[in-house]
Formats: sequence, C-alpha cells, structure tokens
Amino acid sequence: MEVLSIVAAFGVGSILTATVQWILSRGTEEKNRRFTEKKEAYIGLLNSLHGAAIRRSDDASKEYALWQTRVDLVGSKGVRSGAQRMVDTVPGTAERNSAFEYLLKEMRIDLNVDKS
Repeated sequence: MEVLSIVAAFGVGSILTATVQWILSRGTEEKNRRFTEKKEAYIGLLNSLHGAAIRRSDDASKEYALWQTRVDLVGSKGVRSGAQRMVDTVPGTAERNSAFEYLLKEMRIDLNVDKS
C-alpha cells in the first residue's frame, strides 16, 4: 500500500509540474505574440512615415493612415498619441521633430527596449 501511495504522489506531482509549465509557456507565448504584433505595426508605421517624407502623395498618406490604424489596434496610448501628433504637425518644423522623438520614445517604452 505504501508503494501505491508513493507512485500516486509522483503521478500527481508530474501532473502538477506539467500543468504549471503549460501555464507559464502560454503566458510567454502570448507576451511574445503581442511584442511581435506591436513591433511589426511600429516598423510599418515608421516605413510609411519615411515613404510619406520621400514622396508626398495621396497614396503615401493613405499608407500611413493604414499603419496608424494598425497601431491603434495594438499600440499603447502613448504610441497612438505620438502617431497622431505626427499627423497634426507640419513636416520640417520643430514641432514635427519633437513629435517624432516623442513617438520613438513611446515605442521604446511600449516594446520594453528603453534602456535610459
């Protein structure tokens, strides 16, 4: 009977260990997925901003708007605000430069890569 108790205890311990590992793994996977979604949206936004600076056209503006919408879906409040500040400022001005620095800072914070 003691042997049965020991075997049962090891079985329960294995099940508990596997369950805890599965829960931790899911949390890590979810965190990685969110990071990847944000990173892709932010890189897309920056690429579209670059495109709009090079070729000021209706198509370039629409591309930025598309990426801004994606950022609205996955980005932090600060990044969403920074993306809108870019729209609300005039290219080549101190306000635009400030808006761009703010946008980058908020992206770093949201992606947890801000080392300052």
